[in-house]
Amino acid sequence: MRTANHAKGSRVAGFFRLCLGIIVAVTLAMGGMALNTSPVQALTITPSNPILPPATVCEPWTGVQFTYGNVGCGTVMPIKRYIWGTVGGTGLPPGIKLDDNGLLSGCPEIGSDGNWTFRVRVWEIACCWPPSGGALCGPTPATTALLTLQVNPAHACDLTIDPTFYPVAWEGVPYSTTLTRTGGVGPFSGTATGLPAGLTLAPNTGILSGTPAPGTCGLYTVTGTCTDLGVCPSSACCQPVSRTFDLLVDCWANYLPMVTTYPATTTCGFEVQIGPGLAEGQTPVIIDGNLEATLAGNGSQSFTSDPCESHLVVVESILQGTDPKTRYACIGSNQKWVTETDSIALFDYAREVYIDTGSSPNNAPTPSGAGWYAINSDFSATSPLTVVSQSDKGVKLVFESYTLPGGGTDPSRDLAFTITRKGSVIANYKTYYLLQLKSDYPLVDESSYELQGSTASYNLALQAVPMLGFWGSLGGLLKPVNSSGTHIMNVPYTQKINWSEDWFWPIFWIVVTLLVIAAAVFYWLRRRRGSTGGAGKTGVLTQPPTDETTVVKTAKVDTAKKKSLPKAAPEKSVKSAPAVSAAPAAKKALPKAEPKEKPEKKPEEKEPASFCPKCGSPANPGAAFCKKCGNKLG
Repeated sequence: MRTANHAKGSRVAGFFRLCLGIIVAVTLAMGGMALNTSPVQALTITPSNPILPPATVCEPWTGVQFTYGNVGCGTVMPIKRYIWGTVGGTGLPPGIKLDDNGLLSGCPEIGSDGNWTFRVRVWEIACCWPPSGGALCGPTPATTALLTLQVNPAHACDLTIDPTFYPVAWEGVPYSTTLTRTGGVGPFSGTATGLPAGLTLAPNTGILSGTPAPGTCGLYTVTGTCTDLGVCPSSACCQPVSRTFDLLVDCWANYLPMVTTYPATTTCGFEVQIGPGLAEGQTPVIIDGNLEATLAGNGSQSFTSDPCESHLVVVESILQGTDPKTRYACIGSNQKWVTETDSIALFDYAREVYIDTGSSPNNAPTPSGAGWYAINSDFSATSPLTVVSQSDKGVKLVFESYTLPGGGTDPSRDLAFTITRKGSVIANYKTYYLLQLKSDYPLVDESSYELQGSTASYNLALQAVPMLGFWGSLGGLLKPVNSSGTHIMNVPYTQKINWSEDWFWPIFWIVVTLLVIAAAVFYWLRRRRGSTGGAGKTGVLTQPPTDETTVVKTAKVDTAKKKSLPKAAPEKSVKSAPAVSAAPAAKKALPKAEPKEKPEKKPEEKEPASFCPKCGSPANPGAAFCKKCGNKLG
């Protein structure tokens, strides 16, 4: 049977269990932990860290097909979709995109060569019931590792057509010239618009030929277009390159007055000579619009005019050498009249070489001045000292030196030298990447440029700061965990300073407060129990009368006289409870009744309770001493 005191003790134990539950819950909450009652499978991207194949400017490129893993979170409601995108780094190069199905592809645009960094991310918009981890809709988005896409340059998309003025054609006279081009890998396809009637352009060779029709004399602005089929097979990827040049078609009426006719009996001879400067190839010799001969350098041929007349001799102005970066240009005019008095037409050529310009790395500015130069002519170029890339965010380039056609170097940004050979002029730059340090407590945003490949060190003297609001008033702190360290600078890098939450003092004060409250409640319950026990001491606890017991009244004893009470002869056997004297100081024993035969006790009956004569507390039947005051009983 539970007593009243036992019930009060159970309430105290339950209160302590409640306090313990509150402490555990607060600890879980303060530590950022959550009780998740629903199984959740994290959203994943496959592949998560692929090696992207390099792309080339103006060339179609298909990189990687990304897919996502399934997500389970209880019962998924009908609202569910996936959104693909990229985050971080420099982003995707112009022309490359990530479509709605996770396919990374496209065609890099001109000027997008270099290294591009980014992360592929997929967001799942799905509503789950019941909520998982306290979130009703949408788990954390999945993100791949930092990826790098290398885009290689394609100079094939930077073709040139020169010169801007081609040899004069004559109305009604056969004509032939070649539109020259530089760069590219081929095969090429060429077209020309704005040509006079009678002239056409061979698409594969670039030879412009034909006979201008009568009445076509005049100045024509021709647009030549060249497409490199080897690199730019699709117009959606790389547009053909177009250039314009002027073509003069002279009238035959202007030609006849220039012809001098001598007496029919006079026979004239003239000679066409090609100088030694034409070291390679041959040039066609066109006399009065007709192809009469083909001569190499140091070659000559004699012709006879009967009757003696003046004649117009035309040769090629530009002849391509066997090396694509070497050609031969006619010195002076490529046309000459021969007469009886001036009967020699001499044409010589000068060797020209092509000077490329470039930069290292590829995203650095390219020096101007690329083109054809005669041997022993002068070349000059100027490059900026520092360049902050607009396409590659967080990249700075600092000029270092030029690499010359012969392989030497020149540290001066203002370059000038005499050309003696073909080759390239390369502007060399050192690459620096932006290192950013960011923090929210306190607000810090520092940055510096660090040399590519170097190990950058950083150290921010940050101290612990109080939390905002109530928890800060209880001593909660935010402590920096990565305010110092090193990083190898291979890409622009942002170091986010993370702060850990120190909940020691808030939890400490919460626990102390709960313990104080528990102690106060326990003390209050104890006092209440004590007051109830004191009231019991002042009274006399007696056993309720039953059919088999007789209440014995306490007789007053005269302590002055030591007379013993007469013994009463009991007529009947009774059970008597020990009498408690109102004055416990008098230790006179009551007269004992003569023992008679005791009636047999029934098995289910209990002996009557006894009380200590000294303190009045109940005593267990048969006990020799009082449990409270230690008085000997009996």
